[in-house]
Amino acid sequence: MLTLEEIFPPYALRIACGPVELRVLRDEDFPELVELVRGGVEAPGLPMPFLRAWHDEPFAPGAPDGFPTSSLAWWWTQRATFAPSEWRLALAVRRDGVLVGMQDLHAPDFQQTRQVLTGSWLGRAHQGRGTGTLMRRLVVGLALDELGAESCESGYIVGNHASAAVSRKVGYVDNGRRRVVQHLRDGKIGADEQRVVVTPETFVRPREPVSVEGAEALRRFLGIGPRMTGPSDG
Repeated sequence: MLTLEEIFPPYALRIACGPVELRVLRDEDFPELVELVRGGVEAPGLPMPFLRAWHDEPFAPGAPDGFPTSSLAWWWTQRATFAPSEWRLALAVRRDGVLVGMQDLHAPDFQQTRQVLTGSWLGRAHQGRGTGTLMRRLVVGLALDELGAESCESGYIVGNHASAAVSRKVGYVDNGRRRVVQHLRDGKIGADEQRVVVTPETFVRPREPVSVEGAEALRRFLGIGPRMTGPSDG
């Protein structure tokens, strides 16, 4: 009988460095993830970091709307629409075995653009320990070294100094600003988003060794050719 990892190769992906591990989100992670969100996501004194305040929806387990139903639908949709032409990896981040946040990787038309978009968040109780920087370095390393991306783009709401600092530590450089609309619980507001980009030339790698499992199967699943020789090769 085939394993779940053989049926859906993203599940075989594992990236680890020191105490931090990234794996594709599974249904069995949901109870822990819901409790993590309920413990708070936003850092006090900083702008709301998302385009939509999904984390601030009324807590209504078992109801057809509110949290976590709307978020579950989003995570399930990512798997249901996974295709080489556009894919998303929702990576659960664990530190010392404890779920602490999420790291997303999104790639529309990757074969043509060789670009990916990254986004991430940490539970409030787990912020300020260097986890945010390391998890971003791990996913950028996956994209550049294992999947053959030429750049990784991201963004943060202007005034979010914590996110800006993480971006600098990973090697992102400024890539222009744009005006965006944030959907808050009480309505919509305008905000300035700073766009940033990291390339192989600017990327700041983790100091400790990185272990990657399942990348070859993922490349086949996405129709990506053999990776170029990179820094991790002997």
